[in-house]
Amino acid sequence: MNLLKKIWSNIKKNSQTHQLTRRQQVFKELSRGPGTARQVSDRMGLRLSIVRTYLSTLHRQKLIESTGDMNGKEQVWRVKE
Repeated sequence: MNLLKKIWSNIKKNSQTHQLTRRQQVFKELSRGPGTARQVSDRMGLRLSIVRTYLSTLHRQKLIESTGDMNGKEQVWRVKE
């Protein structure tokens, strides 16, 4: 099972018990639509530094990618397809 399918499987399973990790929550929010770290932070009500940490982790795991667009000085991120 590839990593992306594994994460989605865990999100679906954990959503039912409301036990998503912060990383899964950030991934799930980004799957709803692209956004910068600040936009995701605002949508989720989390501190910007927390969201940036998890976006960096998700990017290193090749689960998200930059859209190539910039909003000011910030990259816009999306879930990899």
